[in-house]
Amino acid sequence: MTGSDQTDQLRAKTKQFAIGILKLFGNLPKTPETLAIQTPLVKAATTLAANSRALARAWSEDDFHRNRNLASGDADDCVFWLELLCAAGTDQDQSIQGLLEEVTEIVALLSICGEPDKPVIPPTPVEVMPDPVPSEPPPLPLPTDFHGLRVVSLESRMATEMARLIERNGGTPVVVPALRELPIPLQENGAVLRLGVKLILEQIDVVILLTGTGTMALFDILQTRYPLTDLVEALKKTFVVTRGPKPAAALKRALDLEPNITVPEPNTWVEVVSTLDEYRPVKGLRVAVQEYGMSNPQLLEALRQRGAEVFPVPIYRWALPEDTGPLRQVLGEIIAGNMQVMLITNAAQIDHVMQLLEQEGTTAQFKAACKKMVVASIGPTASECLRHYDLPIDFEPSHPKMGVLVKETSQQAHGLLQQKQSA
Repeated sequence: MTGSDQTDQLRAKTKQFAIGILKLFGNLPKTPETLAIQTPLVKAATTLAANSRALARAWSEDDFHRNRNLASGDADDCVFWLELLCAAGTDQDQSIQGLLEEVTEIVALLSICGEPDKPVIPPTPVEVMPDPVPSEPPPLPLPTDFHGLRVVSLESRMATEMARLIERNGGTPVVVPALRELPIPLQENGAVLRLGVKLILEQIDVVILLTGTGTMALFDILQTRYPLTDLVEALKKTFVVTRGPKPAAALKRALDLEPNITVPEPNTWVEVVSTLDEYRPVKGLRVAVQEYGMSNPQLLEALRQRGAEVFPVPIYRWALPEDTGPLRQVLGEIIAGNMQVMLITNAAQIDHVMQLLEQEGTTAQFKAACKKMVVASIGPTASECLRHYDLPIDFEPSHPKMGVLVKETSQQAHGLLQQKQSA
């Protein structure tokens, strides 16, 4: 498919998707949940269609990439709001799932959109040559998708979407969760309530929100103790930083507030610190950090080194699945050489895998097996964890998004396997 075909297809798909979103809300009951989600989701879907339309009219390569990046962010927002709509529970679950499938296809298409059209090469005149010397036939071209490879994913929250993405890109998905999220009981987590007191008393200068799920959970808890208007007023006097679009969208939904800064991709703790260095140096400031499944000591230490008084606020913990049987079975399949690709979307997945392997005494066998398969990491944080355990990183996508990871890995998988087997 040429670049122009891709932009035309993308424009048509996003327009149809936006129409589908508008029709969806015409059929949904007007509950507080659906009304809260309607405005940001409709805005994200229609903006996605508009930015995709602008791709075909881009006047320069920079303009094209700028519009594609905007459209990718819009598509990611659509996935987030549709997931929330699923969680809210409606009588339109089938329609919502269909729209989720559409937008995951759009995410994948955006990741390859923009490849230039191949020029037409005129035929070379035929020269009369002597009888050719017999030679070996040229090698067959490598497939441009997974083409039947068995692809392991350790995704939990978006396991269904991950399986569909792998299938659409020609793979045989083997998706088993490597972690689960456990809310920390309030009786074990006074940090959340202390944060509420500090916010109301204006004793916090900067709030850093690291995840969408954690942001929603944080303000759901705080609203059980403090009026919503008090929290909103307190945060308006606080400098709010969100690590990427998901916590920004969650902040908008929970409190109808915009962050002061949204940290750019790849959204690691390094970007959090460097963004603060540029826009809001933290020396002498009181900084609260909403944490995710595990604490990030590097982020906390970097803030302290810059002179901040740091106040970590854990919301939930990552734990192994209640039933580790499926995960142990898949690790055995990897060790046996029955898997060709492994996709890592979260550093904690690797921590939990290594924990189980240590229990079984099969760490060395697993590391040896990984040297014979393609290991793809969604981004720098996951890659850092892989390096910590001396595991290979064969591929990182151009953007740290699930759809891009699957699409771009599928295009490279056979070539990477061939290289590893030759080595």
